[in-house]
Amino acid sequence: MVSEAQVEKVDCSELLRHRHSIGESNYHLQFTPNFRKPVFLPRAVRELCKQAFEQKAAALGIIVYCVNFGPDHCHLFVGNCRNYSVSALVQYFKGYSSYIVRKTLWHVVSQYVWGERFWSEGYFYESTGRVTSRSVKFYIERQQGKHWTEEELLRFEKPEDGAQLHVFDFF
Repeated sequence: MVSEAQVEKVDCSELLRHRHSIGESNYHLQFTPNFRKPVFLPRAVRELCKQAFEQKAAALGIIVYCVNFGPDHCHLFVGNCRNYSVSALVQYFKGYSSYIVRKTLWHVVSQYVWGERFWSEGYFYESTGRVTSRSVKFYIERQQGKHWTEEELLRFEKPEDGAQLHVFDFF
């Protein structure tokens, strides 16, 4: 178990500002080694895998908020992922870390996994943020209700005499 003091404090509540957008795109990813073996028992494997994740994230312009390991899985919390699909992120992180671990510590890892594969095929992901899907739905329904008052709807109806509306009729 990781203590509160061991977890690096990073503020991931700030919206990221880009040239033409503002927002957040964070993902919690969970990867499992092939055959769910306890490959992360040796500290060297955990440290090397964490370094590989951080190197790949830096190359992609992604922020690593947190990395943590169980004996047979790892959790990765990343942000600023707006330019990448989840499947692309998983491919980048698993591919690069597998390459580095197999190249550097295969003599340690090979006792836990069979064959040449380090990671299993599957993964877990969830998008995270400061709002829930329920609150977004509430916001959208409430805001749209403000736009469509009965008076405004009448402005868009076709005139009874069948005359065509002009753009200036709406101002």
